Amino acid sequence: MTFKVEPVRGFRDILPPESELMRIITKKFVDVVRSYGYSEVIPPTVELFELFATKSGPEISRSMYVFRDKAGREVCLRPELTASVVRMYIRSMLAEPKPVKVFYVGNAFRYEEPQLGRYREFYQMGVELIGDSSLYSDLELFLILRDYYKSLGLSEYSIKINDVGILRTLFTLWGVGEEVQDLILHYMDKKLYDEAVKILRGYSSADLKLFDEVTKVRTENPEELLETTKTLGMPEEAISRIKKLYEITSLMKALNVGNVIIDLSFARGLAYYTGLIFEVIVPNLNVSIGGGGRYDNLVELYGGPPTPSTGFALGVERTYLALKNLGLTDKLSSFDKVMLISLIDDYVYVDIIASTLRNAGYATSVRFTSKGKLGDVLGLASKKGYKYVVLIGEKELKSSKVTVKNLITKWQGELDVSELSRLGEH
Repeated sequence: MTFKVEPVRGFRDILPPESELMRIITKKFVDVVRSYGYSEVIPPTVELFELFATKSGPEISRSMYVFRDKAGREVCLRPELTASVVRMYIRSMLAEPKPVKVFYVGNAFRYEEPQLGRYREFYQMGVELIGDSSLYSDLELFLILRDYYKSLGLSEYSIKINDVGILRTLFTLWGVGEEVQDLILHYMDKKLYDEAVKILRGYSSADLKLFDEVTKVRTENPEELLETTKTLGMPEEAISRIKKLYEITSLMKALNVGNVIIDLSFARGLAYYTGLIFEVIVPNLNVSIGGGGRYDNLVELYGGPPTPSTGFALGVERTYLALKNLGLTDKLSSFDKVMLISLIDDYVYVDIIASTLRNAGYATSVRFTSKGKLGDVLGLASKKGYKYVVLIGEKELKSSKVTVKNLITKWQGELDVSELSRLGEH
C-alpha cells in the first residue's frame, strides 16, 4: 500500500535549519517577556466554537476549523490565542492581583488561502496585560518589542499605529451599530474602502467628508497628527483619543521604539479591539509580522467584570521570514556547533570530551570513523555548518589532549581537555 507523504494543503513539515531557528526565535521572546515579569500560560488547542464566534470578526469566523466532537459539542481549533487567555483569566485568575501579566507560545489554525507567510497552521507568541488601563501598560508592549527585536538583531522595522476608538466614536455618533462597525473595520483592514463607504452611505447622519478626511491622515510625526486633526471638527471623545495617541507615539519615539507610522485609516481584522491598535511591518515582506492592541470589553463580554486589557501576538514563521530576508538568520544561532570525531572506540573518554564541550555551551555531535574515512567526515562537518572539529585518536588519548580545527578560520592545534572551555578563543 502506498501512502501520500505530502502534508495536508496549507500545513507543512518544518525542518532544520528553519525549525531550529524558530526555536531560537521563541526562546529569545520568552527570555525577554520573563524579564518584564510575565508568566507563561498554555491554553488548549481545541475550544468551544462560541468562544471565538462571539467577537473574532467576519474573516476569522469564516476561516475557523469547526467540527462536532464525539459528545456533539461544536468546537474549533483555536484561530488565535487571546480569547483563550481571557477565558482562562475569568475561570482561574480573577482573584490574582492586577495587572495579570501572562505570555504564551502556541500554534493556531485558520482555513485561509496558503501563500508565503500565511499557512493554515501557524505559530504565535504573545503577551496579555489584563487589568490595567494606564498609559504605561500600553507603552510596555512597545518596550518589550523594542528589546525583543534588539535581541534578534532586527532594527529595520516599523510600527503602524492607530486608535480604533476614533472611528468607533464617529460611527456611534452616526448611529452605526456595533456589528456593522465591525464589518466596516473589516473592509478597512482589507483595504476595501469603497465597501466601507457604501455601508456608511446607508446612514443619513454619516459625515462621509469627515470620514474621508480622517482616514487620509498618515504621518510619522506626532506633532503633525495634532495639527492635521485639530480643524476637522471631531467630537470631544475622538479628540481625547487623538491626544492620547499623540502622547504614546511621542513617548515611543523618545524611547527608540522603531519607526512609528500613525495611520488613522489602519484597522485590524479582530473585532474585539476598542482602542489602541498596531502592527509590525518590515521591508520586503507584504504581511505584518505581529500586531495587537487594547480590548477593554472582552473580559466583560465573556461574563467577567469590566476589565481593561491589552496585548499583542507575533508570528513565529513571519519573524523568521523577516530575519531571513534581511540576512540576519546566520547571527541567531545560540550554539557554536562542534563535531567530535573519534578514531578509537574508547566511549568513556569520548563522553568525557563531549560532556566537557556541552557543559561549555557547544552543540556537540559525536561521530566514530576510521582513518580511511576521516576525509569524508570532515567534508560532512564543513557541509553541515560546523564551526569546529575536535579529533580524538590514539595519540590524543595517551596525551589527554585533543586536536582541534576551526573550519571558519582554518586554525588548527592541540588543546588540553581543561582548555576546551576556551575553545571560542581559537
